[in-house]
Amino acid sequence: MMTQQDKAPFYKPLAIAITSAILLSACGGGSSGSGGSSTTTFSVTDAPVDDVEAVKVTFTRIDLKAASGSENDVSITFDEPVTIENLLDLTGNASTPILSEASIPPGDYNQLRIFVDGGFPNSTVTPEGGNKTDLYIPGQQNGNSNGNPQFLRLVSGFTIAAGSKSDFTIDFVLRKGLTKPANQDYYLLRPALRLVNNLEVGSISGSVSSTVVNHPECLLNEGNGAVYLYDEDLTTGDAMPEDYFDSELATGVRPIASAEVGQNESGEFTFTIGFVEAREAAYSVAYTCEPANDEPSTDDDINFTEVLSTTVTAGEESTVSFTVEPEVVVEEQPAQEAESNPV
Repeated sequence: MMTQQDKAPFYKPLAIAITSAILLSACGGGSSGSGGSSTTTFSVTDAPVDDVEAVKVTFTRIDLKAASGSENDVSITFDEPVTIENLLDLTGNASTPILSEASIPPGDYNQLRIFVDGGFPNSTVTPEGGNKTDLYIPGQQNGNSNGNPQFLRLVSGFTIAAGSKSDFTIDFVLRKGLTKPANQDYYLLRPALRLVNNLEVGSISGSVSSTVVNHPECLLNEGNGAVYLYDEDLTTGDAMPEDYFDSELATGVRPIASAEVGQNESGEFTFTIGFVEAREAAYSVAYTCEPANDEPSTDDDINFTEVLSTTVTAGEESTVSFTVEPEVVVEEQPAQEAESNPV
């Protein structure tokens, strides 16, 4: 049976050049490690975003920053750029590799840098009902990168074990990272990323009752809503789920990933959040029918109908079901002044 990941488009660099304290070379299609090196694959996936039809991104290079010092850093330049024609095709458990089985020295790394070739035709956004528009990494717009290649920085510690095959997925959280500056004709892709080890991940899938999706309060909004994932159990204590807010001023518990709710052939409303790190501690998921009102640049007041907790086991799928309908908002009527009778 073909899985969603099997259906994902595959884009493979023909060759790459790797430089570090030790000079190595590898083919993107599958070189074997030598001299103690390990083979490593990096794939990409995406959390969805509203109001756009396509997000095309072209990658040119990956740098790994070694925890032991800059002399052990690794820089991987693709001989041919790797283009993902539409990141929006890679939701749920779908992913596609941008670097396959590269020979990389084992060790601890604390930072990943992904270099992007910004602007039309290499990286673009197609808004709903619109034309392709330039997509840049901040600093590329208006040609003001000062000649320096621009990259997305992911600060997340990870280990490449000696003599092993490592397999990582980079999750682009577009709902948080993709923005359109006011009065500008381009989009910016900011570093809203997650890095997960595919050997240590599971997924969360589930359903949303039709009585929830079709509730009058939800029908006021476009689409079928979205499910947000939180890094702690919000069903205990006083903490509440918050919206995406990409700011140093952000407080409260913010989502780490999300998934749009779709309708399958049987008419059921379902979702899948893939590549969730397996652990004993619980996560929370929350359903909202107002994801279109969630702008990452502002702290928005969106409503969630229900919050559920769940755990994730490596290689397994956890399931949840949302059944609680939204509260009906009753607008207060202005009090009428009582008529006074003359004495």
